[in-house]
Amino acid sequence: MAKAKGKKGSSGGAQSHTRARLDYLYNAAIYLQSAGVASQQSSSRLVQNVTSQDGEVVSTPGRVVPHLLSHNTTAGQQPTSADVSTNTKRLPQLSRTFISQMRGVSLKTQLRLPVKTKRSFCKRCDTLLSPGISCIQEIRNESRDRKKPWADIRVIRCATCGTEKRFPQTEKRAKKLSERRKLKEQEKEHAPAP
Repeated sequence: MAKAKGKKGSSGGAQSHTRARLDYLYNAAIYLQSAGVASQQSSSRLVQNVTSQDGEVVSTPGRVVPHLLSHNTTAGQQPTSADVSTNTKRLPQLSRTFISQMRGVSLKTQLRLPVKTKRSFCKRCDTLLSPGISCIQEIRNESRDRKKPWADIRVIRCATCGTEKRFPQTEKRAKKLSERRKLKEQEKEHAPAP
């Protein structure tokens, strides 16, 4: 007898553990990139002066930032501000690693990524594309004098590697000439005579 195939869909199924892993990697990448950006912004703005036991004034970040233990810190010591800053600089790189792993898992298991997920990272450098932070978005219309509204294309340029992604915007195209003539004839027939 043949093996029974799993249900299709997000609840249960043969590949539910793989989908859960893909979702975890994607959400972890989003979290790490946002934490890295937030820590860079807060470290440039929020710095508190704290007096240590020796009487020296030490500047520390005013916000608790998640950090990774570097090879210099041990379990018994508190990380220094230099360790925290170098570790928060590594968060976007760790985010890129998670996106790379997510793509590898989806390719190996032959599972398609959702369109929203697939469009949210750069395929060349695996950077999460956050508008204004790691990418630049613009709408281009290369038709003559921008006369064709259906020719609008959203261009997303990665700030890390410069790769451009292009997505057509779904504006309704004008009807064909033959269809427009048929509509005019129908309007003439239904219009009241003056």
